[in-house]
Amino acid sequence: MTDRQGKKPEKKHLLLSESGIRPDAGKTKKQGACIDAEASPEDKSIRESGFSEEALEQMDAADAFGAVILRVDDLEGIADPDAVGDAIRETVEALCRESGGYFRTASPGKFVCLLPGADEKQCAEFAGTARKRIARAGNETISAGIAVYPTLLFKKPDIFENAEKALAHAAFFGAGSTVCFDAVSLNISGDAFYQAGNIDGAMAEYELALEMDPDNVNVYNSMGVCHGERGDYDRALASFATAVALDPEDVFAIYNAGYIHMQRQEYETALEYFRKALAVDDTIFELLFQAGRALYELGRPEEALHHIRSAISKSDAPGGIVYRYLGDCLLAAGDNGEAARAYNSAVKLRPDDAHCLSALAHCYESEGRNAEIALVFGQNAVEIEPDNGLFHHRLALMYLNSNRIDEALDHFEIALECGYSAAEPYVESTRNLLSDMDAKENAAGS
Repeated sequence: MTDRQGKKPEKKHLLLSESGIRPDAGKTKKQGACIDAEASPEDKSIRESGFSEEALEQMDAADAFGAVILRVDDLEGIADPDAVGDAIRETVEALCRESGGYFRTASPGKFVCLLPGADEKQCAEFAGTARKRIARAGNETISAGIAVYPTLLFKKPDIFENAEKALAHAAFFGAGSTVCFDAVSLNISGDAFYQAGNIDGAMAEYELALEMDPDNVNVYNSMGVCHGERGDYDRALASFATAVALDPEDVFAIYNAGYIHMQRQEYETALEYFRKALAVDDTIFELLFQAGRALYELGRPEEALHHIRSAISKSDAPGGIVYRYLGDCLLAAGDNGEAARAYNSAVKLRPDDAHCLSALAHCYESEGRNAEIALVFGQNAVEIEPDNGLFHHRLALMYLNSNRIDEALDHFEIALECGYSAAEPYVESTRNLLSDMDAKENAAGS
C-alpha cells in the first residue's frame, strides 16, 4: 500500500492500551513493568526444578498449592545489598518453614515459596506477614507475585511462571505491591512479547487472558492490534468492535479501528472514528495527528493543520513524519515559507526522507532562495526514489530555471515515464526550446 505521493506509509502505529495502568515512574530498568519476552536462564530456574525432591513430590501429590515469588525492591540501590539480601532471605525462609512450605532462592533478592494447599487469600496473607517482618528489621520493602493451582487448564509447573508474571504485574503499582495472577498479568506478559516482535507469543497470552476474563476490553484491543500488525484487518476491526461494545468510550479501541481504516485508505470512515475518540479525550498525540492525516488525505489541509499543530503541542518529540505532514498541509494551503520550515525540521530528523527533500527543494525554488541547496536536495530525492515522477518533475523545473535545458528535458521525460502526466506539456515545450536554441546556434554559425 502506498500513499498518493507514491511513498510507502510509515510504520504501523496501532496503540496497545498498556492494560489501563502505568508503571511506577521510580522503577529501575531491571524492575520494569514488563517481563522479558525471552526469559533468562535465571528466570527459567524459578520453575519447579529448583526445589528439593520432597517439594516436587508434595507438588505432584497436591490437589491445590500456591506459589509466591518475593523480590526485594531496588536491591541495587541499597548500601549493602548482599547483607540486606541475606537477612531478608533468612526472614522469608523461616516464615516459609513455619507455614509448612518449601523455599528456594531464585537469584539475589528474589525468593520463591511453594505453599501446599494454599489459596490466593492464604498466599496474600503470607506475603503480608513477610512484608511486616522485613519492615521491623529495616526500611526495605518487597513486592510479591502470587499464582495458585488449579487455575484454568494450566499445568502444575506453569504456576511458577504465572507467579513470575504476577510479579511483573506488581511492578506497575510500585514498591511493596502484591498481585495475584490474573488476566491483566497475561495482558502485560502479552504486551512484552508484542514489544519484542513476537506476535504469536503475544496472541497466545491474550487468548489465555480472555479465558480468564472474557469481558476484558484491554485484551480485545490488544488482540486487535496483533491482527492489525499481521495485516488481517477484518479480524482486527472485529476485535476493536468487541472492545467498543464492552466500553463505548475506550479511546484506544476507537482509535485503532480508525487507524485500520487509514491503512485501507478509507479516510472518511477513519476520520469518523478519530472524531468519536477525540470527543472522549482530545489530548492524545497519535489521535490528533492521525485525524490531521485523514483530513489532509481528504483534501482539507486547513482543517488538518489545526489537528497536526495540536498534536505537536502535545509531544516533546513529534518525529519527522509529523513535520512532513505539517509541511504538506502548509504547502497545500499556499504557505511555502512555513512549509519550508516544517520540511527542514523533518529533514533534520529523517535525512533520507525523499518526500521532504524534494518538497523543501520545491519551496526554496518557488521562493527564489537557496538555489544551490535546493538543487542538491532535489538531486538527493531522485537518487533515493528514482521512480517518483513528481520528484523528477520538480528537479527538472530547477534545471530549467538554471538554464540547464538538456538536464531539464532528461528529468521531464523520466517524470513522464514514471507516470507523472503533468510533465507531458513540459516535455514538449522543453524539446521545442532546445530546437529553437539549436536553430539559433546554427543560424549564428552560418
